[in-house]
Amino acid sequence: MMKAGFWLSAIIGRWNWLAPLLAVSLIGCNSLPDLTEETELKVAQQENVVVVHGLFRTQRAMRPLRTPLSDAGFNVIEYRYPSTRKSVDELGCELRQFLIDQIALEPQVPLHVVGHSLGAVIAVKATTPTITGIGRVVQISPPNLGSPWAGSLEGMLGSWIASIEELSNREGGPLPLGTIPGSTTGVIAANSDTLVPQELTHLDGA
Repeated sequence: MMKAGFWLSAIIGRWNWLAPLLAVSLIGCNSLPDLTEETELKVAQQENVVVVHGLFRTQRAMRPLRTPLSDAGFNVIEYRYPSTRKSVDELGCELRQFLIDQIALEPQVPLHVVGHSLGAVIAVKATTPTITGIGRVVQISPPNLGSPWAGSLEGMLGSWIASIEELSNREGGPLPLGTIPGSTTGVIAANSDTLVPQELTHLDGA
């Protein structure tokens, strides 16, 4: 079943601009606050959020988001995975089981997912079909329709990076047009991103 979605588009230059956008997305606002002023964004009660890093990264890459998300009332859970060793579908299945296990630990606490790049793609893969207990999914610069950067490296790195062919924009990308996410999903994309052009971040239903 298609879920109501939302689309947030912004020029992301620094993490301190990204954090308020994430808080707005996770809390469920559809309009942005004035980010030039001090704005307090906070959930009514503590909720959990799993942060998922991108290709060639580790969980440390997402740590600049920990403090601002914690200040907004979220308990941040870092997820680490071998980004170069397995296919997108395999990574999505493993993340899905991790999310199910987290929900089982605290079934009354909403669980959200924030992913960057490849992490954003497997976040949608993992939450489709719908998992009871998942709140919102936020994608940061996701190559949903593929990336020309991945396409240019496909021949060179294809035998070393299991997901590189799937992340290429040659065949429509890992989440091609017509893919409907299983949870309420938002996209934060940069109109100046050269690795993942904004038009390739599109996700139906988001």
